[in-house]
Amino acid sequence: MFRAIVVVAGLVVAGVAVVRPVVADDLKCEGQIVRIEGVNVTVMEKMGKEQAMKVEPATKITSGGKPVMVGDLKVGQKVHCVLEKRGNDFVCKAMEMMRDTP
Repeated sequence: MFRAIVVVAGLVVAGVAVVRPVVADDLKCEGQIVRIEGVNVTVMEKMGKEQAMKVEPATKITSGGKPVMVGDLKVGQKVHCVLEKRGNDFVCKAMEMMRDTP
């Protein structure tokens, strides 16, 4: 009985060790919104790199810590984003609009 418990526990630990690296870490993005096309938002990061992302209904968008709607986003606003890579796409999980922009 004890041996079976040890074997099962070992398999669980091995399974977690194999699966864990597959789970991607969140990516961060900071910059200015340069394009909004429906649910697709593009942010120009420092160093001139554009980061395209999808904004979903579950995306938490805030300004000054208060919730805002996706319709409140405007080209030119500075934002901080947390992204998740899904296949070839980036999905915005959270976006904070910075106060020093329109």
